[in-house]
Amino acid sequence: MIKDLFTVKSNLTDNRITLVNSGAPFFDLLVQLIKESKYVLHLQFYIFDLDKTGLLIFEELKQAVKRGVSVFVVVDAYASEQITPKICSLFTTNGIYIKRFSPLKNKRGLGIGRRLHHKLVWVDGHTALVGGINIADKYSGYHGATPWLDFAVKVEGPLCNDIKKTCDEVLPNRLLKQAYRKLPKMVFDVNLPHKSRIRKNDWFRSRIEISRSYRQAFRRANKSITIVASYFLPGNRVRKLIRNASARGVDVTVILVGNSDVPLIKPAMTYLYDWMLRNNITIYEWRNSILHGKLAVADGWWTTIGSYNLNALSDYGSLEVNVEVYNKQFAADTEKVLQHYIETGCEQVKREQHAKAKNWLVQLGRWWSYVLIRMALRILFGLMQVRKPSHF
Repeated sequence: MIKDLFTVKSNLTDNRITLVNSGAPFFDLLVQLIKESKYVLHLQFYIFDLDKTGLLIFEELKQAVKRGVSVFVVVDAYASEQITPKICSLFTTNGIYIKRFSPLKNKRGLGIGRRLHHKLVWVDGHTALVGGINIADKYSGYHGATPWLDFAVKVEGPLCNDIKKTCDEVLPNRLLKQAYRKLPKMVFDVNLPHKSRIRKNDWFRSRIEISRSYRQAFRRANKSITIVASYFLPGNRVRKLIRNASARGVDVTVILVGNSDVPLIKPAMTYLYDWMLRNNITIYEWRNSILHGKLAVADGWWTTIGSYNLNALSDYGSLEVNVEVYNKQFAADTEKVLQHYIETGCEQVKREQHAKAKNWLVQLGRWWSYVLIRMALRILFGLMQVRKPSHF
């Protein structure tokens, strides 16, 4: 029973959930969904680069508008720096509504606001994509290099109604009401296989659902936990829960970056290796490209996939959305995919090798990186506390 593993306080719905990898599998599916759209498209992305991949998606959105589809795009103003106010006019002149979320420079001057960390697409009320994959060549591999390793899920079923509400929270209602008049009434298959729900983090809206789900998973697991994390910097509370799980005999495995795209992140994460190895946590580093995935599987039943990182920024500074799936077959399939990546592109961090590769100077640099990042996140959170939430 589901409640034997986790206490579920919100309703689960029956849906069809499909795991999708970054690279061609995700972007080919995205293009297909845009081509097949008939009524309304929502896209919300932290990064929307205007490279080969971004321009391809832009062209498909233009064609959708010509077919009569209402297209809404929201990007984070900081991370999608290529989409300037001037560039926005290219979208609007082609009939695409675009919003830059929380600009650093606004009418009140410079300010620190929440970051829109969503990576989601909502299509005609019946299908959605939710995950950690941004729109850029580095995720698609269209530029010829190995794409960053990341994941998303294709959602088909009533859960799309909750994803729609997530989209609506950052868009003007007057525009949405007009677009939604086009939508036919959705009738979903009653025999969809996966119990699932949407989880959100948005500290300003008093939402810490994803953080709570992770903590509950670590607290309740009794067999295994597998974590894929690109920016793994859990706080003391979460580290204690992971340590306690390992002490109970839970097999804890983490798949982390071999190389990071963010300065200081790799040495800061490596600083935690001593703690993980002392607590019998198995560590793998992905070596074939940059790891950007964010997912976890617990006890062969519970899976969460989305934009959430195990660090303070995702807890308090960003809008995050994950899909949580309660299904043995989906968890088993996900674990098989992860095992494939472990066997084909990961290197295990062994205690003896890790000890040989460090000295006091190296460890001091790692500690300093860890402290600097923790301090930066605390300062960021402090600045956000004195600034009013972004208005939608």
